[in-house]
Amino acid sequence: MNISEKHLKIDLMPKWEGFGEPHRYKIAYGGRGSGKSWTIATLLVLESLQTPGFRVLCAREIQKSIQDSVLQLLADTIDRLGVSDCFEVQKTQILGKNGSRFLFLGLQSNITKVKSLEGLNRVWVEEAEAVTQSSWETLIPTIRQPGSEIWVSFNPNDELDDTFQRFVVNPQKDSYVTKVNYSDNPFFPDELEKERVYLKSINTDLYNHVWEGEVLSNRDGSYYAKYVNNNQVLPMAVEPGIPVSTYWDIGVADSTAIWFVQTIGREIRVVHSYENSGEGIQHYINYVYDWRDKQHATFGAHFAPHDIRVRSYSTGKSRLETARSLGLVFRVTPNIGVQDGIDAARQLIPRCWFNSSDDGCADGLRALNRYRKEFDERRGTYKSHPLHDWSSHYADAFRYFAVNHREVNKHMSRPAVASTDWAVLG
Repeated sequence: MNISEKHLKIDLMPKWEGFGEPHRYKIAYGGRGSGKSWTIATLLVLESLQTPGFRVLCAREIQKSIQDSVLQLLADTIDRLGVSDCFEVQKTQILGKNGSRFLFLGLQSNITKVKSLEGLNRVWVEEAEAVTQSSWETLIPTIRQPGSEIWVSFNPNDELDDTFQRFVVNPQKDSYVTKVNYSDNPFFPDELEKERVYLKSINTDLYNHVWEGEVLSNRDGSYYAKYVNNNQVLPMAVEPGIPVSTYWDIGVADSTAIWFVQTIGREIRVVHSYENSGEGIQHYINYVYDWRDKQHATFGAHFAPHDIRVRSYSTGKSRLETARSLGLVFRVTPNIGVQDGIDAARQLIPRCWFNSSDDGCADGLRALNRYRKEFDERRGTYKSHPLHDWSSHYADAFRYFAVNHREVNKHMSRPAVASTDWAVLG
């Protein structure tokens, strides 16, 4: 059967009716089990069937592999709608026989590639709660095809997250914004209903966040949120002539995060933060030196995690040696326990000032506020270890900052005279 012979339509639930109308921005947010992803996938497949040459970018902040994308969800949707003969599902893209195409990218590590994409009709940003301000500000101007639309779906986390502020608190012009929860899903499964009822019985605040789509109303499980005061966040400039030290969490097949810190007397100024993924060490070294030149700054020391000494099987060299050969000499952070490092960070955060300027550390600060313990939904309690998510890399880099700062202070607080065993020379 040809695509032109397909006559498929769905009846949209009231809260989704705006997705059937032309709007520049279409936003669906809310709690678990609402069917957001399922509904959007269905609508996009139908649009691609009806529009020859229809191009869709399916994006998220971090996509380490195609398995992280919505490719499988779209493939399942194509099967469910009975239109498999109209598409070719490949390993990294989906092609329609009418020239339509679905692409899949992570924004953080492919932002240059995103800038070069042309002729996109739709962009669907899934799990958009993790998308940073810088990613949005790069992506949105790129989507400029006449009639193009940006579709956003997410479960909100923190009220200060850029996505929540940008699309819910202060929605863009020509936006359709809808909040959808499990109660709006006529196909809500019994298995999820049991989980919903159980969580409601043991933790009302967390239930409202997970199932009712509310922003986090308490700081249970958060390691650092209660230690950051809004009065500590203000615009600041890098002071010339005073060294800026950097603190790194270096990923191999993961993200790398860097904090830039300037200490003036007893005042600790966190002036900048940077994170990226999918890049080699050369990229990050280039970035820090470009930042230095742009800010007319002077560097102090650069600190890396203890595992930077581990040698690569392929090269026989450690990242410590590789960085040195590229012109950056690291000091190595002492190898102490994660909880001890977290305690050091908790003591340090109240003493820090965080730069709120455009070139500051908003993304890093958002990660510190987000960083929390993993939650055991079966037992209804928080586990004793951190949740590994998008906030982990900034949080780990800040932990290394705190550990090194504590070690430096230990040495500075030692007496100038190490021994009182004097010898009298006569």
